Amino acid sequence: MAKPLPTDVQVAIIGGGIVGCATAYHLAKAGWSVALFERKKLTSGTTWHAAGLVSETQGVPVMSALAKYGLDLMESLEDETGQNTGFKRNGSMTVALTEARMEELRRKVDYAHGCGLRAEEISLTEAQERWPLLSTEGAKGAFWFPGDGYTNPIDTTVALAKGARMYDAQVFEDTKVTRVVIEGGRAIGLETEQGLVRAEHVVNATGMWAREFGLSHDVQIPLHYTNHYYVVTDPIEGVTGDLPVLRVMDEYAYYKEDAGKLLIGCSEPNATPWLPKDGLPDSFEFDELPCDEEHLYPILEAAMERVPVLAESGIRKFFNGPECFTPDAKHYLGPIPDVAGYWVATGFNSTGIQNGPGAGRALAEWIMTGHMTMDLTDVDSRRIVPGLNARAYTATKAAETLSHAYAMHWPYLRKTQARGLRRTPYYTHLRDAGAQFGSANGWERPFYYGREMTDGFGREPWFDDWRAEHQALRTDLGCIDLTFGRFVVDGEDAEARMQRLCGANLAVTPGALVYTHMFNPQGGIEADVTVARLSSTRYLVMASAGAEPQTEYWLKTQLVGTGVSVINVTSTEATLALMGPRARDFLAGLTDADLSNEAFPFGSWQTLHVGHAPVRAQRITYVGELGWELHIPSEFAQHVFETIMASANAPRLCGGMAVDSCRIEKGFRHWGHDIGPFDSPVESGLTFACDFSTDFTGKEAIITRKSEGAASRLFSLRLDDPDALVFGKEPILCDGQNVGRLTSASYGWSVGGGIGMGYVTRPEGMAMKDLAARAYQVKVAGRSIPTRASLRPLYDPDNKRMRG
Repeated sequence: MAKPLPTDVQVAIIGGGIVGCATAYHLAKAGWSVALFERKKLTSGTTWHAAGLVSETQGVPVMSALAKYGLDLMESLEDETGQNTGFKRNGSMTVALTEARMEELRRKVDYAHGCGLRAEEISLTEAQERWPLLSTEGAKGAFWFPGDGYTNPIDTTVALAKGARMYDAQVFEDTKVTRVVIEGGRAIGLETEQGLVRAEHVVNATGMWAREFGLSHDVQIPLHYTNHYYVVTDPIEGVTGDLPVLRVMDEYAYYKEDAGKLLIGCSEPNATPWLPKDGLPDSFEFDELPCDEEHLYPILEAAMERVPVLAESGIRKFFNGPECFTPDAKHYLGPIPDVAGYWVATGFNSTGIQNGPGAGRALAEWIMTGHMTMDLTDVDSRRIVPGLNARAYTATKAAETLSHAYAMHWPYLRKTQARGLRRTPYYTHLRDAGAQFGSANGWERPFYYGREMTDGFGREPWFDDWRAEHQALRTDLGCIDLTFGRFVVDGEDAEARMQRLCGANLAVTPGALVYTHMFNPQGGIEADVTVARLSSTRYLVMASAGAEPQTEYWLKTQLVGTGVSVINVTSTEATLALMGPRARDFLAGLTDADLSNEAFPFGSWQTLHVGHAPVRAQRITYVGELGWELHIPSEFAQHVFETIMASANAPRLCGGMAVDSCRIEKGFRHWGHDIGPFDSPVESGLTFACDFSTDFTGKEAIITRKSEGAASRLFSLRLDDPDALVFGKEPILCDGQNVGRLTSASYGWSVGGGIGMGYVTRPEGMAMKDLAARAYQVKVAGRSIPTRASLRPLYDPDNKRMRG
């Protein structure tokens, strides 16, 4: 007889894979009441067939810390639960076949050291000693990661589920959830075939079912499932249980010991989505997909050269199992916008085994405390753009994500599939002018204009185009297509609510423009915005295109039920920025408005006409030069662009590369890189934008942090070697010790070297000027480059140019 379902719990989790079980384990261990519901058997979706590779080094430091925590947990779970996980910390080794891959892996080793992880470059002789069956023919070098290993996905998941039960969680198999029950914009429980279970929180951990299941109750979770292959050989002499994981990414393969056999996994460059005709079969349970053996032949042919014994070994199993992938190759963790109490933990891009335990802990802590306990911005589910969820789009992007898993991870990598979804009105003009486009949240955004973009870790030919645009902004005049998220905040109580939301004083007159931040109660930065006061009851809030969904989430959740409305008006306007010393004279020739400092001061906006069209001109800058942003109703946008570019001495078109290099020279922070929900304005040097005479959210936490003294400080940094290029995440050293990392990086054409911003740990009691004066180095591909730190911007520290 089936055990009865609970009537209510604190947290109901849907999905019995490793992520759902890890979340249940951590919640239950903390004393929360938890019920987990699995439609079939635990692990029966994608967890069961995972290869089980686990690695400490992940894309951002907090993910690396969580991955390391997960590996340590796998190591200790048997003692806690009595259930063996099959975990082995045998290490992993990556062999590089090209100089470019050597550079990538050297930078990865630097990054690992910055995260406090062990990693090293080793000789090919040592590589062969660690992996005797390996042929190093054609190899350039090898890299060793001793903290890595592999685990048994089923045993690890069962151990987590057993641990959850030990702490009184209830686990229900063969219990299909038919829907999440949502009332008044809040998830109140879930419906099963046996009835309703009420819950304060509901977690969607349904893996590859997440998109379709979410759509059944109007929740958008963009992901799709792909064909994902591996083969298992017959037993091979010399394949022993102490063999490390081997990766040869240039041949799109990894090798793992499997009970005396080799499991050879494929992350092929021409991956394909799985497209079941009628959606995911309801009966799917421990199922395999048809295996296209010819699809694998190129990889297997290379494998027989790399591991020669394979030429004489039989293949015991060709395997194809589905794995789900997200469009941006990052999983979803956190709350779902517009539905309070609804959480998601899914889309792990074939890394659920190594990232699942840590993700379960992070999500459990977020649910219990009501806020992030670590910086999860990189995987925050609030970044989801609901409009980017068409099945054709998610399927195409999923295959592309898998195809890039073992491809070169170039610093300016551009994805090519399913492009062109969101375009500003100038797109065709910019394309015809030679724009090399990148993409952010589906928006097409010019990187620069000129020759075809090439990939590399050195100075590429197109750097000359980038430099010319940077110099135009600094010495002449540039025109930039800027994309913003825009939100109208409206209501009789708008001023009081905005005063509570924002650190700056928003009790300003219409026509004022205010740079400000929105803080959580812990003093972390939830939004980095510019606010234009439109009228006594209306504000326009502007955020970067990349932060549009997160800013909308924060505004709506903080203003819900207040009588103040929030409307996303992003698509109603387009923006052109005219920036550079010539900006005033040029714009004056296109309008009859007075653009003098007295009539049009910095930090203000006015409505004027350019050509025949109305625009809202905002005197503000993100590049540190004199200039105006022209916010134009979309229907007039092309006319304004054509008017500007047809003028005598028209500006040079400039892309995002030049904007980024200029803003880093100027020390302007970027939300999601330099600042975020786990960063305080004290450490990030942004207290100047706080008005402590107002009563804003997070004020007390920020004051406390100020009185205690910053534990770290965001510095501007310039490398002494003008040939050393940095791209972000490089470790910062002092006296041979890691003291921070670059959060943003570029090349400072005006200051003559690689530049960045990064947080540096402050020894207790050390004055900030003394901290800045220390001797620093930045690690670049194994070399320690002397670097100068500054509390002030590297360029125009007194702000004379932009206020001129």
